[in-house]
Amino acid sequence: MGMNKALLVFIVASGFLLFIYANSSVFNRHLVQKDVPERLAAAAALVHRNQHPHHHQHHEGKHRNGTAAVGEDGTGDPSQAAAAAASKLKRVKYVSKGTNDTEYNIFLIYTKESQNMILHSQLELFLRSLLKYSTIELHLHVITDEQSERSAEELIKQQIERFHRTAFYTLYDVRDCAEKISDIVHGMMPLFNYRSGSYYSDALFLLSLGLHRIVDRNMRRAILIDCDVVFRASVKELFDQFDQFAPDQLFGLAPELTPVYRHVLSRYRMNNPQTSFGSPYYLDKVPAATDMQPLGKDVPRGKKAPASEPRHHGYPGLNSGVVMLHLDRIRRSRIYEEIIKESTVKNMAEKYSFQGHLGDQDFYTLMGFKFPGLIYRLDCVWNRQLCTWWREHGYSDIFDSYFHCEGTVKIYHGNCNTRAPE
Repeated sequence: MGMNKALLVFIVASGFLLFIYANSSVFNRHLVQKDVPERLAAAAALVHRNQHPHHHQHHEGKHRNGTAAVGEDGTGDPSQAAAAAASKLKRVKYVSKGTNDTEYNIFLIYTKESQNMILHSQLELFLRSLLKYSTIELHLHVITDEQSERSAEELIKQQIERFHRTAFYTLYDVRDCAEKISDIVHGMMPLFNYRSGSYYSDALFLLSLGLHRIVDRNMRRAILIDCDVVFRASVKELFDQFDQFAPDQLFGLAPELTPVYRHVLSRYRMNNPQTSFGSPYYLDKVPAATDMQPLGKDVPRGKKAPASEPRHHGYPGLNSGVVMLHLDRIRRSRIYEEIIKESTVKNMAEKYSFQGHLGDQDFYTLMGFKFPGLIYRLDCVWNRQLCTWWREHGYSDIFDSYFHCEGTVKIYHGNCNTRAPE
């Protein structure tokens, strides 16, 4: 009898431990990185359509991304998927649908929060201003690490609830992303980085150059935005700029508003005094012959432009705080595949005596001068940088000519830890 009681106690205890094991968040934690089965994805997508019939009918084949909701903890339980689909915020695995012509995909990088005291407040302000002015359903794509993931999710949820918006979000492991662009990192980091760190930290500075490899192949358009920006208009207006792209343009970036590239290019400019490379975007005098040429082209000495020709801007370089990516064109572009090769990048850097330190921004600046037809010139009001570091470091006499930006600001960029106006 005593043996039977002991056996019964053992069986009950084993079942209890098994239940704890199956439901423990410790063991379920890493399931968020796994793909959702197609069967579950389809079911969850159907739930979302049934919950929002008017949204589905109005946006079918347009900016609706057809994403499939999964449980908030990523475990893929069907009941949790249904609950998530009915809520305002949906953590999803990106699933393309239709032609995705007007998907509103916003990428941001949020890593190493514990090593950056102001990163949390920057992301909070980013999300608050984004959602305050937003007039569309958004899909946020957050490239993050394990130590920062939970904080990013909490901030997204808080701001979604505050502004009563509908949004999707997807998380990406930064190490996985870094692996997919390893060849780009290997070839460019020696040219565009003044110090080395861990592998994936270095990769962050070049991630936009290979984003088309990281995302779903059916995603057509996306915008990568720094966390230190504050919106003053609906991001839909920024996405509308894609409609202004010429057929061959792959990226869209605004001008750099400091003389950083005047400094980087000091040797080249000394040997090529007629160049427009490194000049202010807004020219502060009647255009001379050197300023009358298309962006990215040097002017032969002594050549005069017709007086009736419209004035062109200078080329101070480009700023990567806001990067528009026409992903389907980038994937198809043979010339871009050639440009990002190590040998091509090295040749461009040597030609312009260029040793940068700003990662992808340095590359875009070189490519935009050498191959100006590949980049759409976004107006400075969509990336109104606020950093004044160069004013106090040797360029106070000319700084304002670079810092000038005309028009109503749509996005403030608080780079070099400058506080953006709220």
